[in-house]
Amino acid sequence: MRIAIDARGLLGRQTGIGTYTRGVARELARRPQTAVGLFLPRPLSDPADGLGPVTVHADRHPLGMLWVQTTLPRRIETWRADVLLAALTIAPVRGEVPVVSVVHDLTAWTHPEWHARRTNVGFAPLWERTLERARRLICVSQATADDLLRLYPEARDRVRVVWNGVDPEFVPRPDAAARESARERYAGGEPFVLYLGTLEPRKNVATLVAACEQLWSAGIERPHLVLAGGIGWKTAPLERRIARSAFRNRIHLAGYATREVALELYRSAEVFVYPSLAEGFGLPVIEAMACALPVVASDAAALTEVGGDAALYAPASDARALAGQISRVLEEPETRRRLQAEGPSRAALFSWTATAEKTAAILAEVAAA
Repeated sequence: MRIAIDARGLLGRQTGIGTYTRGVARELARRPQTAVGLFLPRPLSDPADGLGPVTVHADRHPLGMLWVQTTLPRRIETWRADVLLAALTIAPVRGEVPVVSVVHDLTAWTHPEWHARRTNVGFAPLWERTLERARRLICVSQATADDLLRLYPEARDRVRVVWNGVDPEFVPRPDAAARESARERYAGGEPFVLYLGTLEPRKNVATLVAACEQLWSAGIERPHLVLAGGIGWKTAPLERRIARSAFRNRIHLAGYATREVALELYRSAEVFVYPSLAEGFGLPVIEAMACALPVVASDAAALTEVGGDAALYAPASDARALAGQISRVLEEPETRRRLQAEGPSRAALFSWTATAEKTAAILAEVAAA
């Protein structure tokens, strides 16, 4: 089977969709009698190391979404692809190669106010055309599938749920010296609560700041807060919120975290907090769990699905409840030990090998039809 993948998620700084694209492409390429082609509007800035026997087909097109609609169909037909995996959801609206669309979440459709204008312009006009054309719709969680089917119940026969995986290097590695070094680099030498993800409205970081301020106001020595992740869009309110905080010196902006930095942070923090208003999957949650870092998350449906009983939850809009759950991890040794023990076991349920196996079966079904 010849699988073409829209690999735009590998361009620039990789976030969740880039991690998905890399993980599923690598494992699909390892399968027997399978050829994987990565198609991009421009060359990768980093070589495709670690992706296995894939072929990379890069053009020099300035506009990625226009490239999807005009150039990509011809390129994958010339390559004789059996099926296209639309890893960024939107697919060419025309073409001979059948399409499987990966639906990470529908927030660009349901909550456009959370997103950058370029996302809204590129997603909204083409989403329903993609929905019409896709032979299958792979949802990365049951929560995403439920959202999709509430809006489009007629798509039920084409929807499949395939969880994301976690990279195998995300494992606990207790190292006191490395922990102290990370504290010095990212938190002024102090223990720290960690958030990792793009800084943008949907992630609800301002509520985390408010929760930490409540903890610091109690007069008890508490960990600092490290916000790791690239600056996204519509961040001015968050920047103003942080700047006017009475505890500004305890809030540290670590910037975009590479895979190596993310591992260092997960292994050095006291607790990982992910207060997102809505998620399609919530990859950082299982990455933190895999590293035996206790997790506190919002009660968004995808996060409770992924985290199960191995995390603590609070309503996304309730800073006081979030502060209470963080405090439990910091102050209740039994709770902390339980989360540290159960996190890696929960994360072991998610692997890119399993993701690729289920994805390959869906792609083969479509190609055969």
